[in-house]
Amino acid sequence: MAHSRVMLTNGTLPSAQLNRLCAAHPFTQQLDIVFPASDELEKALTSLKPTYCKRRCTLSEFLDFASKSLDGNITALPSTSECVDTWCIDPRGVLTLCVSKSLYEQLGLVGRRLPFKGCPEQYVIRIPVRQETESVAVRARQKAALKLWDELRENGSGKWEVVYCQAGTCPGTSESHEAVIVQPQVCRSTDIHIPIPALAPLPEESTEDWDERIGDLFEWVGMACLGAQRLKANDRVNPYVAVYEVPAPSYIGDVTQITWAAFLHQSFIKDTLDTVTSHLASATGNHAFVAMTRHGCCTSPVGAIPLSLAPDASFNMARDPPLRVPEINAEDSGCFILGPGQNGNFVLAESIGQWDARWG
Repeated sequence: MAHSRVMLTNGTLPSAQLNRLCAAHPFTQQLDIVFPASDELEKALTSLKPTYCKRRCTLSEFLDFASKSLDGNITALPSTSECVDTWCIDPRGVLTLCVSKSLYEQLGLVGRRLPFKGCPEQYVIRIPVRQETESVAVRARQKAALKLWDELRENGSGKWEVVYCQAGTCPGTSESHEAVIVQPQVCRSTDIHIPIPALAPLPEESTEDWDERIGDLFEWVGMACLGAQRLKANDRVNPYVAVYEVPAPSYIGDVTQITWAAFLHQSFIKDTLDTVTSHLASATGNHAFVAMTRHGCCTSPVGAIPLSLAPDASFNMARDPPLRVPEINAEDSGCFILGPGQNGNFVLAESIGQWDARWG
């Protein structure tokens, strides 16, 4: 059974931490947004149409394409669920390979062994996408190694199915690639018990009590995303079978859930956050709130990129990402609940797997 770790933080808007959270997680496979029904907010969010591209090619071919890209800032990874012998390209312009011991020895490139116990022996190799950043000899060895990997795959998995975004945009479909516009899925639920969240610690409230109270709010968000029957006002479940109490205070109303399930560029996550905060800034009363949940691509060797909170922080100044084991059932998610007002409160819960060095 996979283990996960959770970190809980809170603050007020506007927040450099939330802005950094969007930029620092380049590989997102799903975004869920839940809020008390609002036609205005629903219209604004569903008007956002993220795009990505799909291409079938060898890794050598894709690296050549990425290195010649005029706009740069390509984010890419295989669309398959392969966790052993996989790769990704992050916005820093770095190709990261995560390979088994046998493939590592065949490639002959210098890498680093993953330090985790209880998982298969794997190695991480980092290769700059831009050709001018390496010597001719080093680049030749890298190209030879990737060509060898392509040849090894010819009699097995074959070419890669690659999904990628380029600076948040994607050209139209051509012979070499397919452009995909991600359509949101909207689910409206009526007569739901909806909490009125107090996101800031209450006077005289202990840390333990606040953690428990906020944990109950995140539980409600999770149940709302699942469309749980327990939240319905007319729920009549046998108390000996299941007992659930909505965080107090609460009221009965309608809830909207919007989901985008695809490879999502970090600029789209930031656009949705800006849309939500703009809506909440003009909200009146204490009933308004929005919960956003980001699900990371756990099969990517890169989870989060360390970014400074400084206003001028960029990917060019970022350190190497923390090591982690690509795993289909691993945990990599972040959920934040945002309250009303221009300086509204927020709480953020992040969850990662046991083989992720992000928090040590």
